[in-house]
Amino acid sequence: MMDEFGRFLHATPAITSEAREAARARLQAAMREPDAHRSASPPPRRRPRLAWRLALAASVAVAVGTGVLLTREGEPPATTPVASVRDLGDKAAKRAETDPYTTTPSPGQWLYVKQIQAPVKEPDPEVDRDKRMTLETWHSLDGKQTALDDGTGKIVIHDVGTGATAEDLARAPVTPEEMIARVGAAVDATPATEFDDVSAARGERIFRRISELLAEQPLVPDVRAALFRALPTIQGVTVKQDAIDAAGRHGIAFVCTGTWVRSEIIVSAQDYRLLGSYRESVADRTYVLHLAGVPPRTVTAGTLLEWSARMETKVVDKPGDQP
Repeated sequence: MMDEFGRFLHATPAITSEAREAARARLQAAMREPDAHRSASPPPRRRPRLAWRLALAASVAVAVGTGVLLTREGEPPATTPVASVRDLGDKAAKRAETDPYTTTPSPGQWLYVKQIQAPVKEPDPEVDRDKRMTLETWHSLDGKQTALDDGTGKIVIHDVGTGATAEDLARAPVTPEEMIARVGAAVDATPATEFDDVSAARGERIFRRISELLAEQPLVPDVRAALFRALPTIQGVTVKQDAIDAAGRHGIAFVCTGTWVRSEIIVSAQDYRLLGSYRESVADRTYVLHLAGVPPRTVTAGTLLEWSARMETKVVDKPGDQP
């Protein structure tokens, strides 16, 4: 059902506000159903971006403004060039190896993540370059559940799904090759439903999944390091010496450019910690959603599809807790 809601939310041109509210209500009701009831349904597919989508659907409860943080005009970008994408992967991995979470986690605890996002311009898939929304999510330390405010003040917990969770990736051996194999297996088992995933190469989808894992999963240091070292091994991945996250911070990016979309994973140019992500269309494309009454949609080159900044993370005792 979430896949249908995602398509409905992002790309349905002729939709009334009443219909959108009804769809949101059905989604939230299903997510509140007891686990025993949900177990009768097919196993859930991965949902690393469900929190982001639901927050967008409930964005009436989120403060959205135009206070975009950008470097002052004329100020040189604070970046330190790297020799190659492999060099960037190694530097980011070394930072991850020595940068555990500030609190030693215990079973049952959760990882709190605060992000800044550029919100979607409903009903299009384009996001607004001039606005920002704050998104807070909580992730179980085994990587199998995510929680967020559903827009009414109620914290809703849902399953992430099978494959490529924090727990899956932490099984020995933890190597770049194993990360590619495990994330690739999860990608292969996930039907392509996004408008830009259907024709995306396998390497593009693996890159995007790693981006989601680094941003939203409570990964232990050796897994994060192995994922960073895995990125340069994906065919076509390059380095961008000056990239900017949604909070206006300059950094360096791993870049994967496909036929339709360019995706970036941005890290700090000073200490190589994760800053955020960026995704933009690189060619015009018309696509069909196969929904009744919905005409084909066209996304033009240069359309911004995703822009985020990871602002804060901390281990907490339960969903809803804040640092």
